[in-house]
Amino acid sequence: MQPSEMERSILSLHTQITALRRDMKTAFRRIDEQTRLTDTVHQLALSIRDLANKQENTQQQMGALRQDVDDLKGRSGKRWDLMVMEIIKYVALTAAGYLIAHLF
Repeated sequence: MQPSEMERSILSLHTQITALRRDMKTAFRRIDEQTRLTDTVHQLALSIRDLANKQENTQQQMGALRQDVDDLKGRSGKRWDLMVMEIIKYVALTAAGYLIAHLF
C-alpha cells in the first residue's frame, strides 16, 4: 500500500468514526428522551390510579350521604304529618268544647 492510499484509508476511517460518534450521540439522546417519556407515562398511570381510587371513595361517600338525606326526608315528612294531625285534633276538640259550652 502506498502512503497516499493509507492516508486516504485513514481519512476514510476517521470520517466513518466521526459519523458513528454522531450517530451514537443521537441514539443516546433518543434513548434518554424515551426514558423520560416512559417515566412520565408511568407517573401518569400512577396519578390515574390515585384519581380512580379517590373517585371510588367519593362515590361511596356520596352514596352514604344520599342515604342519610333520604332518611332525613322521610323523618321530616312523618313529623309534619304528626304535627298536622295534632293541630287538627286540637282544633276539633276546641270546636267541640265551644259547641258543648254554648249549647248547654
